[in-house]
Amino acid sequence: MAKISGSLVLSKSLQAHGIDTLFGIAGDHFLHLLDVLVDQPFRMIDTRHEGAASHAADAYARTLRRPGVVLSTTPGHANALPGLANAMHSQAPIINIAGSSDSRNIGRGAMQEFDQVGVAAPVTKGSWEIPSADRIPEFVNLAVRTAMTGKRGPVHLTIPQDLQEAMVDEDVLDRYGIGENSVPLTVSGDPGQIAAAIDILKNSERPLIIAGTGAGATALPEDLQRLVETMGIPVTTTDSARGMVSDDHELSIGFGYLPLNKAVARIGEADAVLFLGQQLDYTWGLGGTPPFAEGVKRISVDPSPHHLGSSRSVDVAILGDIGPVVTQMADAATKVSWPSFSAWNKTLQEERQKYQAELSELAVEADPPHPMFVSETLQKHITPETPMVFDGGDYAHFFRASVPARKSERWLYVSSFGMIGINMPYALGLQVALPNHRVVCVTGDGSFGFHGLEIDTMVRHNLPVITILGNNSIWGIDWQIQKGLYGRPVWTDLLPTRWDTVAKGLGAYSENVEHAADLDGAMTRAFAQHKPALLNVNIAQVSSPVADEAVNRKLGAHG
Repeated sequence: MAKISGSLVLSKSLQAHGIDTLFGIAGDHFLHLLDVLVDQPFRMIDTRHEGAASHAADAYARTLRRPGVVLSTTPGHANALPGLANAMHSQAPIINIAGSSDSRNIGRGAMQEFDQVGVAAPVTKGSWEIPSADRIPEFVNLAVRTAMTGKRGPVHLTIPQDLQEAMVDEDVLDRYGIGENSVPLTVSGDPGQIAAAIDILKNSERPLIIAGTGAGATALPEDLQRLVETMGIPVTTTDSARGMVSDDHELSIGFGYLPLNKAVARIGEADAVLFLGQQLDYTWGLGGTPPFAEGVKRISVDPSPHHLGSSRSVDVAILGDIGPVVTQMADAATKVSWPSFSAWNKTLQEERQKYQAELSELAVEADPPHPMFVSETLQKHITPETPMVFDGGDYAHFFRASVPARKSERWLYVSSFGMIGINMPYALGLQVALPNHRVVCVTGDGSFGFHGLEIDTMVRHNLPVITILGNNSIWGIDWQIQKGLYGRPVWTDLLPTRWDTVAKGLGAYSENVEHAADLDGAMTRAFAQHKPALLNVNIAQVSSPVADEAVNRKLGAHG
């Protein structure tokens, strides 16, 4: 029987799961694997940092709802870990694969040795070292199934060098039924619990639906919209669910984040709330009062048992994948006579429109320009199809509050982990996933410093991302909170760095924008380029609603 290398077995195993794109950086412990992969039908995106590779795979995986793969060497694996921690929050199905020294030398002071499996375990759904080359397909199956079943998330595989080079019988590819016993498991909801949820919502007066990251992982936009329309209940979307119901829809109240949406801030008036893949975490006051009213009925749908009532008891808990549960609920809702919630929806829509008008009042043409002026200028150049990445503190908050999400898989922000610096990596991963659309990245100068060199990756791989960088020479939100609470900034001042010069040196098109009057023209020129472009926009040092809310909350807590 023909023999093939462990590296080729790994390659074929990945391909069997439809994986055709890889992110990472070359390194000693998987050079054999790389030499095999380059002759296979993979798109290989080599980044400038393994952490960036993890973030890029995160954006790619969530956008296409398929595994994103990251490859690294041993110390590179350490660099990749922050991206895995973030992916646990963003619920991105990443398969992180790292090489290592020969298995016979592990524990004997091998080159660059450390506990790769152990350090990855707390920030993944599963972490394993493959024990032998003939079991590579088995562990790839396990990795894919674990990453893609239930609450999505990252996994880790270590493959020592000797396993990559080992020769095994070709039939190992068939022995484990590649692509069959690794099919992600789908869990539907309990019909009795679904009926109970329908009953609560039908008998409420001011219900609300909150669709979160879990909904963005498995539910189809058309199914979520059917559920919303059948019930006639207002909906707000967060994170990966942004755009699943367009912000322009008559029942959408926009972005589900309390400090950036005064319509959502009225949630204290709701008497029933349906959480679809949204944990009752700190972004929702841990499900408590406030922001919710005393006596509110809470219905939680989640694929993770831990998230069902983890912060607060719920009235109905439905364990299941959001996709099938949404379909079940929509079907059940068609058999029910629903009251009108139009007065409640009108109240929320009026609040939302009022707040948008307040934001627009900030968009005056002045120097240095206000972030809202930058946002409204940018909105003249984008369409509902434009994929957007938002990163950083105060600067990006204005865009999150004002740029509508009209289509799913087009709107990415830092996860609930709050890890800034995802800007360039998310943007390049999103651009790889959506090659026929021009990605726009909005980032502050502080957060840009983490992975700004990934512009080099964009140039080398012809990824024409447009970056609108707001430069105010501070770590914006913390600077504002420090000033508000303590009267002085500490460790939050930056230099007025000319990031446009850096971008130009890396091969991108760039401009420095100092005056509001020049911004629209600069954007026109940036969008006309056929390569990565960056605008270094010198913005005003203003406080966002998020910073203001943080200061007011702290001051209120201390009297």
